Amino acid sequence: MRIALFGKPFKQKHNDAVRHLVDRITEVDSSAPIHSEFREHLNKHMTLPASTGTFFTSDELDGCDIIFSIGGDGTFLECVTLAAERGIPIMGINTGTLGFLSNVGTESIDEAIDAIVDGKTWIDERSLFHVEAEGIDLGAFPYAINEVAIHKRDTASMVVVEVHRNNRFVNTYWADGLLVSTATGSTAYSLSAGGPIISPSSDVAVITPLAPHNLTNRPLVVPLDGVITISPDGRDASFLLSLDSRSYHITPRSKVIIKPAPFKAKFLKLEHQHFFNTIRSKMHWGIDPRER
Repeated sequence: MRIALFGKPFKQKHNDAVRHLVDRITEVDSSAPIHSEFREHLNKHMTLPASTGTFFTSDELDGCDIIFSIGGDGTFLECVTLAAERGIPIMGINTGTLGFLSNVGTESIDEAIDAIVDGKTWIDERSLFHVEAEGIDLGAFPYAINEVAIHKRDTASMVVVEVHRNNRFVNTYWADGLLVSTATGSTAYSLSAGGPIISPSSDVAVITPLAPHNLTNRPLVVPLDGVITISPDGRDASFLLSLDSRSYHITPRSKVIIKPAPFKAKFLKLEHQHFFNTIRSKMHWGIDPRER
């Protein structure tokens, strides 16, 4: 079994847990490849086995069965850019804060490794967007697993975003910005903007305006199997286009085309993990606040 490690710098309180994770992984794969930047960070806190390897790009992950993401949800999103297109399952060890995606706590490292060895895990497949932007090179990974966002750059004015789906006019939004989210992204930025929580197995997209001028413009859920085209306009000379955490400048009236990706990201889960117990835990549903 080939297991790769990707991560970001973590707080000192996680040193022992991450060291233990590395030890457990190298018991299974003594030559486990570690991302070059993360390896530099680990070298400051522990002595890595000499047998471990190093990788710099996703091209070097061929043959890997699993990749661990060590960090928070932002780290997990970056790991998706390395692993998703190659079909490598990702397991997130949470050394961040909330951890919707990186939802294995450091206290569960032994449970996670044992489950992998014993085959007691399952694959949760998540839909992504493929994105094309007029006049912009979106790089080697023109995909988003959470959301595509349009933001204004001038705080004193609104952005006007025209939206079509399958060449049919949907609406023109006057707002601070607009989100087009996947079901996975429904618990991210879209949720903060008043969007609905959607089970990630649902093949839908959510169009959510940010602080819309017209208060009747509410979040809109549409089937995923279509093409959404958005085009921003307004006083600004340019706007911000974001694919998850990656941002680009886009000119007025440029078209952004959003459609389902031809592959799905694979999240590696423990047998008892599912979406509903994750949101109950993270959002404290069913807990009497007087008993906290």
